[in-house]
Amino acid sequence: MAAKEVLTIQLGEFSNVIGALWWNMQNVPALSANKSEIVDNEKDQSVFFRQGKSDKVAVNPRLLAVDLKGPMDFPIQNQEFNLSPLGIVDWIPGEHAASLSEEISSISLGSCEFESNDFHEWKALLNNKLHPKSLSTLNNVQGVNPVEKFNLFSQGMACVEKEDDLEYIENQIRFFVEESDYFQGFNILFDADNGFGGVASKLLQLIKQEYSTKMTFAVPLFPAHSTCESARRAERLTNLGLVVDALFEDSSMFSPVSLDPLWCSNNSRKFSELHNLKPTSIYQAGAVIATALDTIFFPLQAKKGSLLSLTDFVKKLTSDGRKAVGMSCAIPLWNRVSNLESLNSAFVEVTSVTPCVETFRDCWTQQLVWRGLPNTSDFQSLVDFWSRIQWKRTTTFNCVFRTPSSLVKPYPKFFLDSAKLVEDSSWSPSKIGPHFCTFGGLHSSVSLGHSLKYLHTELSKIEGRSLQKFFSSGLEQDDLLENRDRIIGYAELYEEN
Repeated sequence: MAAKEVLTIQLGEFSNVIGALWWNMQNVPALSANKSEIVDNEKDQSVFFRQGKSDKVAVNPRLLAVDLKGPMDFPIQNQEFNLSPLGIVDWIPGEHAASLSEEISSISLGSCEFESNDFHEWKALLNNKLHPKSLSTLNNVQGVNPVEKFNLFSQGMACVEKEDDLEYIENQIRFFVEESDYFQGFNILFDADNGFGGVASKLLQLIKQEYSTKMTFAVPLFPAHSTCESARRAERLTNLGLVVDALFEDSSMFSPVSLDPLWCSNNSRKFSELHNLKPTSIYQAGAVIATALDTIFFPLQAKKGSLLSLTDFVKKLTSDGRKAVGMSCAIPLWNRVSNLESLNSAFVEVTSVTPCVETFRDCWTQQLVWRGLPNTSDFQSLVDFWSRIQWKRTTTFNCVFRTPSSLVKPYPKFFLDSAKLVEDSSWSPSKIGPHFCTFGGLHSSVSLGHSLKYLHTELSKIEGRSLQKFFSSGLEQDDLLENRDRIIGYAELYEEN
């Protein structure tokens, strides 16, 4: 079956950090594709990766990454690929990466260099070479230190309304779409609490106009903050309200993701096995979210069995205008699952990564992905039966894969010594490094309506004097009042009746 290509667009620093770690994890199974029958049978790398002309081996990400910083001196690989004699070029270390042999065989995968947010650019985390058209900067952002000042949704809208920026990005998108044989849609990761929310909104409008038959799955991302002054909190919440409105209008489906609960409590998300996790570190939070995405997107790359197109992906989970879905994950998932009791124990570890949503018990429909578990056919029957017991009124789609997630530098030292790393001897660390079971879920749930109502409540508490920057950048007070009314309308879509 021919691959159905997906273009990933990353907008902003946090999204690019997450993307870098996700692309790294993508490449490890690809490296061993001609050595492991299991991996080769389960995953088609060409859905997310581009291919060489002389050989159909996947080589670099099908990616458009947009940032403020420039110039970005990434490792670049041109369209013409020089393949090695063995044809193994799936994973090409970047300029900051160790050699290939060291990368694969290393067990010590943590790096003190990245223990906080002090890496210079997200490119330092990336192990892939990129096509030149994968890179873009926003040239119309003004200011000596634009990273600190590019905080408003309306700034992003105004920035890409400039003809040269928008036209350049549009040409880059067109390049990746036109080189694809069976292009199916877009996967968009973007920083939603600053100006990149506005950039994403304009791009979604463009995509809807130019590629109306293609699906768009968006993941608005919110980095966690240990403290946030009231003025900045008001800006973040207002940005979020405007982003939600744009996503309901122009995306096919979206899932807000953060380790920060944002507006509903003071407690960050907890993962029982990630003992050293610092949610406020965009490097560490990025690794958690990248792992969740690596799990959730696996069915889009499956060669058989649980194969999904992006259209299937969206239509299964959205109905009656309910485009917002929640996301959950377990990292790592207990791999000794053999009966209903152990399955119940494993599911206790599942954590919501959607702001203001604690659980997903009241769902209309959901897709659950289980990775790294042997005897997939037996486990498929077990988990399908278990799902019917757990959620009697919920339509649940379970996707089970033997391929686990894999650790690759510079993944944080979260659970390297955990007993929950996969012990299946058929997976050799000498081939693809340490690996672990994961769970990821997408849920269309009543909880999303509660979350939107909480958001409306918090937006209604914001006084006009806290939003002067928005007004001076082009928005009017009536625009924000209308936005709040629409948030309530979206929340009503999720009422139980």
